[in-house]
Amino acid sequence: MKAQNAPMESFFSSLKKELVHRHRFGIREQARAAIFEYIEVF
Repeated sequence: MKAQNAPMESFFSSLKKELVHRHRFGIREQARAAIFEYIEVF
C-alpha cells in the first residue's frame, strides 16, 4: 500500500522544498496561486 503513495509523497516533498519553504506569502491567496501555478507546470 505504501508504494502506491510514493509518487504523491514525492510530489508534495518537491512542492514543499521548491516552493513553500522558499517563499513567505503575505496572504493565503498568494500561496494558493503560487501552488496552483507550480502544479500546472509540474
